[in-house]
Amino acid sequence: MTTTPIMVPFAKDGTYFHRGLKREKNSCYQVGDKGDEKSFERFEDALKYLENMKPPRWRRPNPKGNWGLVTAVRWDALPE
Repeated sequence: MTTTPIMVPFAKDGTYFHRGLKREKNSCYQVGDKGDEKSFERFEDALKYLENMKPPRWRRPNPKGNWGLVTAVRWDALPE
């Protein structure tokens, strides 16, 4: 049985939105435009919000561990 892949946004630097991006400080995913970000406890709810954004934006840690806002440049299947 084949399952439909989950499509997620990818940023220019190759990072993508995934379940591991829940922030420890508030146990939420942060998505949205700077100054108008939304917090979601569930990955599915945050992903649904991103699907309706033009362009999608979310917070993720950079290599130094600082959380920054990135913008999607494409959508692709969630890597396993």
